[in-house]
Parts: sequence; C-alpha cells; structure tokens
Amino acid sequence: MLDGISVPAIGQGIWYIGDAPSKKEAEVRALRLDVDLRMTLIDTAEVYGEGKAEQVVGEALQGIRDDVFLVSKVYPHNASLERIISSHEKSLQRLGTDHLDLYLLHWRGRVPLAETIERMEKLIKDEKILRWGSPILILLTWRNC
Repeated sequence: MLDGISVPAIGQGIWYIGDAPSKKEAEVRALRLDVDLRMTLIDTAEVYGEGKAEQVVGEALQGIRDDVFLVSKVYPHNASLERIISSHEKSLQRLGTDHLDLYLLHWRGRVPLAETIERMEKLIKDEKILRWGSPILILLTWRNC
C-alpha cells in the first residue's frame, strides 16, 4: 500500500526496450500482453535509449494508460530548478500521458537535493506527478517495512 493505493509488488523495468527499431512492434505487443496478464507496474526513464524506451511504452499504453502504475526517472543533470519541468514534459510527451504515478530522481548528481525536491513538489501541485522519490529511498523504505 502506498498512500492509500495498492501498488504491484513486482514491476517491469524496460532498460533496453527501444534500442532496436526492428523490434519495436514486438516490444509494444509484449508490453500490452504484460498488462493483460496483470503486470501493471512499468518502470522507465528518460535515459533508457535517450527517450526511445518511453516512446515504446507510450505506444504500448495507448488506450490502457489507466490500467498501469507508470514510473519514470529524471537524469540527475536534469533535476535542477531550470531543467526538471522541461525534462518531465518531454517524458510525458513520449509516454503519451498527462501525468506519472511516480517520478524518481534516477541517482544523485551535483544538483542540490533541495532544488529537485522543490520542483518535484511543484509537479505534484500541478498534477503532473502523483508522487516522487528516489530508487534508493524506495528500496530503503521497502526493506524497513
């Protein structure tokens, strides 16, 4: 349970999806089948294929977006006051959605964490994300349950 909603315990990461254009149709079909089989947490990132993975996910989720808990991650160098909003908007465009269920700082970089948190909170206020975090924080939280 995460803030009152049930989140799948197992999700699918898609690091290499989108790397080979010749495999795109098969990847889209596989993702749709996964959702049909109730594998409904999809974890992607702007770094995966420099956005190509998000494009494949977006195509796969056409018409079924509401059936999925969608997670994406921001590059550390895009997590600043000046860049995170633009970076997030590009992810939304590639994913074909108006919001993310969870937006993560992929890993810590040189941007002060306070800046990243400030913008994550703005994204929540603007209803562009429902929650934010860091893969490390989530792992630590889960392990301490």
